[in-house]
Amino acid sequence: MNESNKLPQAISHKKLSFLLINAQKDKFASSEDNEQNTKLQDELVEELDNWALSTKSLLKKISSRNKKFLQGKSTDSLMALGAMEVHLNMALQALQAFNKDF
Repeated sequence: MNESNKLPQAISHKKLSFLLINAQKDKFASSEDNEQNTKLQDELVEELDNWALSTKSLLKKISSRNKKFLQGKSTDSLMALGAMEVHLNMALQALQAFNKDF
């Protein structure tokens, strides 16, 4: 009961951040959990790499703008294809930014 009396009523965000940064690692953390997290992270990275490759291939095909395939398409369809191309490029840039932390 005495220990609960020593707890502060409030803590600032700055102080909490400092404590979290300087906290010691839990000695009882499960290595099995860490292995599972590593496996899931590896799977995610592999899926993202596959997605990036297929997206780059698709963008090459879109950017070639083969007139034979675009004949008969409405202006709205062509604009939608262009918008999709832009969004795919932005998604690839976002993936590159994400990968900087790995």
